[in-house]
Amino acid sequence: MAQVHLVLVRPRRPENIGAVARVIGNTGLAGLRLVEPGDWRTVEAFRMAWQAEEVLEQATVFPTLAEAVGGCRLVAGLSGRGREAIRHLSPRQLAGEVAAIEPGGEAAVVFGNESSGLTLEERSLCQRQVRIPTSPRQPSLNLAQAAMIAAYEIFLASGPPPEEPMRRATAEQAERALLTLRDAMLAVGFLPPQKPEARFAEWRELFGRTGLTERETRMMMAFTRRVKDAGTRAGKPGPRKGTPDREPAGGPNNGGVTMAKE
Repeated sequence: MAQVHLVLVRPRRPENIGAVARVIGNTGLAGLRLVEPGDWRTVEAFRMAWQAEEVLEQATVFPTLAEAVGGCRLVAGLSGRGREAIRHLSPRQLAGEVAAIEPGGEAAVVFGNESSGLTLEERSLCQRQVRIPTSPRQPSLNLAQAAMIAAYEIFLASGPPPEEPMRRATAEQAERALLTLRDAMLAVGFLPPQKPEARFAEWRELFGRTGLTERETRMMMAFTRRVKDAGTRAGKPGPRKGTPDREPAGGPNNGGVTMAKE
């Protein structure tokens, strides 16, 4: 994926700069570039960049837009202005073009001043013009809102974030959890005290098929211990000695669940 920079040209409000820094943190883009930002290192900017303060600290300031985007292989400007004769991309189409750039190449997504946007000269430096469709009732977007829409589409186009590998439980951990579950079933009378393993075999097969994780074994043990303690306090009686264990309706292999007769 290309290294994508968000470029803000003459931003007026430091809190918008902070909010865009947070957008970069949310979507994992490369960084923030500022063109003539004025006094922007304010408390408001850092407050809005909550947990993305590092993005603000590493922001690069340039005197002109041409210098800010000089090394980029794709420069796209977001603006509600411009001639209708020029084809405007949607943020999703822009994301597709960004995704086509060779890995390591740089791209810039440029946003103009909050009140006046990008000048004609600045738009001429952008190879692609991007417009975010909005309702005619309120066509104007906040700077940070526009940045979030564009950055989110680029984030999606870059593919799903890498998932953490599932930490499957070891055989010992799974067996410990299953024994705790079996003991809880015995305590509440769900399994017969005579040959409980024969009835519990299907439960073993169920959890073996699903593949327990370490977290799931801990959850199971915490819950089944509570169930076992509750059953023990209730004094759940098992079958009397000498009394054959009655099979529940539905046969011997239903795990002890009584089936309703039709």
